[in-house]
Amino acid sequence: MGLLIIVMIFKFRVFFLLLIICLASPKIVSAQDFLLNQMNYVASNQIPLGDIMDELSKEQGFYFSYQSSLINLNEPITVPSYEGQVEGFLRVLLGEDYEFKEHDKYVIIKYAPGKLDIDLEKGNNSSILRGKVKDFHSGESVPFASVYEKNTLVSALSDENGDFEFKFKKQPNDLIWLGISKEAYRDTSFVILPTVDVGLRENPNKLRFYPENGVAEAMENSALGRLLIGFRQRVQRLNFGGFFVESPMQVSLTPGLSSQGIFNSQMINNFSLNILGGYTAGVEGLEVAGIFNINQKDVKAFQVAGIFNMTGGDVEGFQASGIHNFVYGNVSGFQVGGIYNHVKGDVNGGQVAGIYNFTDGSSEIQIGGLLNRTAQANVLQIAGLSNHANTSTGAFQIAGLNNYSEGEVSFQIAGLVNMAENVTGAQFSGLINIAKSSDYPIGLINLIEDGQKSLSVGIDETGLGQIIFRSGGRKLYGLIGTGIMEQSEKTMYGFDFGLGLHVYKKEKTGMDFEFVNRQTTDFSGLTNNSSFFRLIPGYKLGDHFSLVAGPSVGFTVFDKNWTYPSPGYVLAEKATSNGKYTLHAGFYAGVQYEF
Repeated sequence: MGLLIIVMIFKFRVFFLLLIICLASPKIVSAQDFLLNQMNYVASNQIPLGDIMDELSKEQGFYFSYQSSLINLNEPITVPSYEGQVEGFLRVLLGEDYEFKEHDKYVIIKYAPGKLDIDLEKGNNSSILRGKVKDFHSGESVPFASVYEKNTLVSALSDENGDFEFKFKKQPNDLIWLGISKEAYRDTSFVILPTVDVGLRENPNKLRFYPENGVAEAMENSALGRLLIGFRQRVQRLNFGGFFVESPMQVSLTPGLSSQGIFNSQMINNFSLNILGGYTAGVEGLEVAGIFNINQKDVKAFQVAGIFNMTGGDVEGFQASGIHNFVYGNVSGFQVGGIYNHVKGDVNGGQVAGIYNFTDGSSEIQIGGLLNRTAQANVLQIAGLSNHANTSTGAFQIAGLNNYSEGEVSFQIAGLVNMAENVTGAQFSGLINIAKSSDYPIGLINLIEDGQKSLSVGIDETGLGQIIFRSGGRKLYGLIGTGIMEQSEKTMYGFDFGLGLHVYKKEKTGMDFEFVNRQTTDFSGLTNNSSFFRLIPGYKLGDHFSLVAGPSVGFTVFDKNWTYPSPGYVLAEKATSNGKYTLHAGFYAGVQYEF
């Protein structure tokens, strides 16, 4: 059954009939199924309120939506036996100061101890509506209440004295549907009837509800939010409590100057044009701004801003800005920021930023001019300096300086350092690779937990006594070394770096293949450059020590001032004015200690 309330208000020089109607139509009745459902509850003693509400939610097939600060779910309560409607049981649990609504699969709980009333004044211009919002019980004025016409969605906010005024387009026989919303008050509907037509026109605008998650408040309290979102729009959001309306389009100059007025923050538009900037509920189509777009909820399809975009929900499609994109939800699509992208959820698509990409959740593709950071890298990270992933599921990381992942990666390429948990492919670095497991690390120093780390003392056909540190994985390893040799009255110092491959490795025997590049110098201007290919069998003497010895082939470019014989067995040799080029063969032998 619906409730019919008729209110007549007389003002000086103004007389008209105000009816407050709440009619129950078949459509509305079907929307009240949850609250009108019959239920039985067996008395309980000192049960947490949250447990009772969870049980009720599962039993009736709906979800509760409310601000967490309003209800103490851990409070133990005693509930008597109850038989009746769900709404009545909720009043037993929470009391009479709460209002209950439902939308789709949600039962919305709102703390609303107050009731609203309204005094209306009709001016000479029938398109202007003035009035005062009052407390129903005390009669005192209520400031900052949202008053709106439900068909046209024209809205106003009552001032400090509770007064409001707005203009709207009205045909002579049209109904005027007024809605009033205010935080801590029950929503109230009024209908102003024309003198002839008493029919009821259905609201053509589609209503949506989003459960409160605190994101809108966080946006409004951010530095940009405090600067750009006005007081009246903040109050509108609080008053409407998660309800939004679909609209085909809107145009804004600034967040406070819109074709939809201050109601703009509650509108989900198909097309949105913000000449400087705008604050809307969301967009499902196209949104363009000269400077910025701010959306409480989702962005779907295409959004572009000259400076920045800030989105409270998810982005599906394409989002671009000249400087900065900030998304509180997830991104499914592609995001381009001139400087910076930040997504607090997951990125199922790609991010491209001139400087920095940051994702609190997982990401598929990140391309940053300097830095990329994500909680979980899934496909690819490319950065001019550094990539950082808290974990990874086989991603590919490329960075000019360093890569870091606490999870499993496929490949890492860095100019200086790579760090990862497990590497299924290869690591390439200019200096250091660090991993728990990596079969193919390519770097001067490779600190692989399940790989090789050894120190050897040896000599080759050049007469250079060497100390070499080898480190790597189960297949590849890197080496660095240094040595000294006496050449007649000359003392030469050698510096080795190279790459090795474990051809096979048994319990007692093994064989490695190495490529080594060497530079020898006397630090007085005499410098030779050599490259060696070595096949080195090894035999273990115990748990740590091995004997290693094998043939080598080298190619040396001697300084033009070098006057000493070529090392080893000369295979080929050519002298030029720039120096001597020699291909030679020899032997390497040493003792190796494995850590």
